[in-house]
Amino acid sequence: MRMGEERPAESEPTMPAPVEAVRLSECDRMTLGMLADVLIPSWGTMPAATAAGVHEKWADRVLEVRPDLAPRLRTLLDNAQTRDPASELARLEQDDGEALEVLKQVVVGAYYMSPRVRKRLAYPGQKQRPILPDEADYYLDESLLAPVRGRGERYRPSPLREGSKQAVGNGRAPGSEGSEQVPPRSIRRESAPAPVDVLIVGAGASGAVAAARFASQGFNVVCLEQGPWRNADEFPGTRRTFDVETTGRWHNNPNTRGLPEDYPCEVSEADVHPLMFNAVGGSTIHFGAIWTRMHPSDFAVRSLDGVAEDWPVSYEDLAPHYERIDVEMGISGMGGDPAYPAGAAPPLPAFPIGRIGQKMGAAMNQLGWHWWPSTLAMPSLPYQSRPACVRRGTCMWGCPEGAKASTDITHWPPALRDGARLITGARVKEITVSREGLATGAIYIDREGKEQRQDASIVVLAANGVGTPRLMLLSRSTRFPDGLANSSGLVGRRLMLHPYVTVLGTYDEHLESWSGPFGAPLVSSEFAETDEARGFVRGSHWELLPAGPPSVTLAMSGHADMSLADGWGERLHEITTSTLGHAYAWGFIAEDLPDADNRVTLADAITDSDGLPAPKIRYRMSDATRTNLAFNTERAREAHLQAGAIRTDTVEWFPDCGWHLLGTARMGTSPTDSVVDPFGRTHDVPNLFIIDGSVFVTSGAVNPTATIAAIASRCADHVIVTARLQRVPARL
Repeated sequence: MRMGEERPAESEPTMPAPVEAVRLSECDRMTLGMLADVLIPSWGTMPAATAAGVHEKWADRVLEVRPDLAPRLRTLLDNAQTRDPASELARLEQDDGEALEVLKQVVVGAYYMSPRVRKRLAYPGQKQRPILPDEADYYLDESLLAPVRGRGERYRPSPLREGSKQAVGNGRAPGSEGSEQVPPRSIRRESAPAPVDVLIVGAGASGAVAAARFASQGFNVVCLEQGPWRNADEFPGTRRTFDVETTGRWHNNPNTRGLPEDYPCEVSEADVHPLMFNAVGGSTIHFGAIWTRMHPSDFAVRSLDGVAEDWPVSYEDLAPHYERIDVEMGISGMGGDPAYPAGAAPPLPAFPIGRIGQKMGAAMNQLGWHWWPSTLAMPSLPYQSRPACVRRGTCMWGCPEGAKASTDITHWPPALRDGARLITGARVKEITVSREGLATGAIYIDREGKEQRQDASIVVLAANGVGTPRLMLLSRSTRFPDGLANSSGLVGRRLMLHPYVTVLGTYDEHLESWSGPFGAPLVSSEFAETDEARGFVRGSHWELLPAGPPSVTLAMSGHADMSLADGWGERLHEITTSTLGHAYAWGFIAEDLPDADNRVTLADAITDSDGLPAPKIRYRMSDATRTNLAFNTERAREAHLQAGAIRTDTVEWFPDCGWHLLGTARMGTSPTDSVVDPFGRTHDVPNLFIIDGSVFVTSGAVNPTATIAAIASRCADHVIVTARLQRVPARL
């Protein structure tokens, strides 16, 4: 649904495209009911599974949105018909865990859809909760923030190095002498496949920022995106089936989701698995919109801490681009965070911190620890063509209101108005090169399975930290036998994935802790900087997370890893009733330092739906990362207990926590130890640029999208200003 279109009423959410109906037989329903009543018996005021209609209407609803579960479920039910239900569940737990997981998904998904169950839990569902006038001031007054301000600056300035604060476009472009040029304002050609000025691969955060910038300056731009457009009415956040849909086609792991536009990842040697979303807007469709900048010290870890390498750019170099992107995205937040240098405040006011933020902010003050209202990529007030966020709390699975700042909404509309062309369903198989070693364009496969070619003067890769090195390795040639622009041997190496842990605190009082946005009401940089007394260098960044709806609450309580005895039966009711609305979590990202052995290569036996080799992920967490996580786990427990929690539960979200794909084509000044220069230009191919998370030198400990977008902005500005000096292939 595009902005300005009439939206369906709250009571009549749009359902996904219908699939062939999956119908259970009466015998199947009877067997399902008996098994379900063992998993979820009656308890206090909570009904048993069959009393809630799990084996009837609600099982049908589950299978409507997850028809892939039906074959395994039917086999299980056939085998269980003449067996004692409790004994059969015990047997499945011992002998067939996969079948038991299917049954659990159907039963628990159906149970928490039931209005009768939701009423007993006092859970209203993913309803709109518009921000009330003065609500932010109600929960946050100056007395709560005064201790944070009073402790002064919490960041370490990065040492200024030669080349810092570089003027955009200073000097000549490499290899520009005697070469052809791209005019800064070229005449647009009517359509591809005629040669264009700029070809971008990937329509996510970085690709969209670059496309909008280039198109606004008159460049002829084509972007190739393997995914489709997604409309707001497709997203599951308004539907009763939300908890179930997020385990299937809206899961954040492409190996689980398995949509036609996805490519599989071979992860047999990975402690953390990559998560991504392939669509116009990329993973900004799926992100929680926590909009944190890297700290100044993150760009100088070698100089300050003696590990890894310094970036060839500084916080000061990116600061104007951070601020520009804040305006383009419509960022909400509060200026003055002592964890960062002074600068322009976000264009929109911060969200209310709510009951959980107020409670935890007071506890952090008592501990003397830093915290600050979170900066979020969603509007607290109507902004440009977007409505204000209504706080459903389903942000990570697409925004049904079209409020969240995903780049399909923020950047692609102006890019298209300015003449950019976006080709969806285009899976790029190769970046082509000339005999002189210049990029000439790309070969892609359309959704009819036909190979197409798009020629260009400049090629920009924005396909994320897995997709970009995969494409470079696929683009081997006699001139580049080890992969495109890979003379350093670093393409695909130094993969960083930000291992993630949550510590859930459960409280006696009801906190309405399911209320959105899913992005954090508070963040903390208390442990983001190095303190060698902890036994490791670098640190972690914390974000306070709501816990709801039921699927999220159960996940954060560690329910997925519980046995039948520990997590089902009456125990399931105890967990749900004590946590839903009563619990919230500190989540924290560990800065994982680069390791050349953590890498993306090409799989030998696994391919995508077009027959192209899948990426193989090799990622092992270091001892330092594990020590970092263990330290922060204890501190997060300490914070919850200080705030009055009656219980804490820790969940290590491995392997499904690799939201941040970084470091696989690192930035630097030398072609021997880096892939791209400080403006994203590859050392080996002077008209090939990389602008996504691949270019990160180190990962920092914060969500990277703001920095990715700032890097793309800086690169695009540089290309525009130096266009007449840019070396390009002979006219194609």
